[in-house]
Amino acid sequence: MNKIEIQDPKVASKIIAANSESEKRKAELGFLGRFFGSGDNVRLYIVGTVSLAVLLIALVYTLTPEKYRSPDFGLKEMWTLVVLPVESTIIGYLIGSRSKEGGG
Repeated sequence: MNKIEIQDPKVASKIIAANSESEKRKAELGFLGRFFGSGDNVRLYIVGTVSLAVLLIALVYTLTPEKYRSPDFGLKEMWTLVVLPVESTIIGYLIGSRSKEGGG
């Protein structure tokens, strides 16, 4: 491990303060915060991740050969009962959250 020797105490104190602030920020964020970050767009990132996950699962199920799919839960049920309602809800949430921020 390389050690940097700093002669100026002002520079050293700034480095120590920056490292302390960085460690404090990491502790405040937690596990999900480290993944999604923080700020105004966190909701967008989380909702986007859920939306992509649902679409990816639906895509995999759609591309799975018919003999491996459930006979009681076909493609029509997958898209009309799972994917479309979830995606519609997500779009509605995003539009609603944006309209509140705009003051209307």
